[in-house]
Amino acid sequence: MSDVVDPKEIAARIVATLKVPGGDNSSELEIIENTLQCKKTGTALPIIGGVTSLYAPPEGQSKEVTERVRSFYEENPFPSYEGLEEFGELVNKGTHNKFSADLLKAIGYNKLILECGCGTGQLSHFLQLNNNHVLGVDMSLASLSLAVEHRNRNQLTRSAFAQMNIFDLAVKDNSFDVVISHGVLHHTFDARRAFGHVVKKLKPGGIVVVGLYNRPARIMTWIRSKLISMLGPKIDYVVRNRINDARKAEIWIKDQYFNPHETWHSIDEVFDWFNENNIEFVNCSPPILGTNGEDASNLFEPATKGSLFQRLVTQYFWIGSIAREGALFDVVGRKMDNDS
Repeated sequence: MSDVVDPKEIAARIVATLKVPGGDNSSELEIIENTLQCKKTGTALPIIGGVTSLYAPPEGQSKEVTERVRSFYEENPFPSYEGLEEFGELVNKGTHNKFSADLLKAIGYNKLILECGCGTGQLSHFLQLNNNHVLGVDMSLASLSLAVEHRNRNQLTRSAFAQMNIFDLAVKDNSFDVVISHGVLHHTFDARRAFGHVVKKLKPGGIVVVGLYNRPARIMTWIRSKLISMLGPKIDYVVRNRINDARKAEIWIKDQYFNPHETWHSIDEVFDWFNENNIEFVNCSPPILGTNGEDASNLFEPATKGSLFQRLVTQYFWIGSIAREGALFDVVGRKMDNDS
């Protein structure tokens, strides 16, 4: 893979959202050979193997957890591809996955999307359908290299990838129509604080989708983690029913059962995050039981929150549904205007 990037490979509307790590929104970057350069300061940021390196190393209390998790994903890029997977195969899987299919339908056309914690870029690649442009960011170069390899091999032009620290995103504030962090923030040292950084990149009126491990549904994964060494990987529903590639199965097991750091969260906890960051609740996936979210035709269609009792019942119900696939739930919100 060449280290020199054709400027056409990174769309101008994506480059316009980037800034120097730690810089302000006035940064203007341009591609010059194999670097991104700041027009104002002349700072040159390398593009290595098609991955733009805008990573600011962690400092202080975040350093230990961040480096342990980053090292884990350097060894286990997630999610793994099914061998030498072509784009058509990826699209077929995405179309048959309820969450990703519903997400693409709700996003619609011609949107600018930021995926924070994109891993190997599979969701980013899928969402660049409908003429959307997607910037996927992650701290693992091994994962991002697989994302770029897939992009280049399939000649995709509307997805781009950069190495970043989620607590120091080299992205201008108020830049994206949709910001997604699906199954990521619970691996940071402070998920609440990470969410605050992520939503700054969202335009007023834009949509944020945050996916987290649910408490109490994640307890089933914890129980399986105590048994898997004795009973083997087939104890896991996804390995047993969804994965055919041995390497993909191995990485799934490591991510689900042997990750060096994870936290569990509730619907109401996310509501608190929304209130702190001027985000109004839109919907939940899976929906909150007994609310109009169950009948919504669109993931971004506004739904009611339901009562505290309904939300508690919903999460205990998830023990018998989403728990078998990792207990990941997503909450959708809309960034309100400052004068709202």
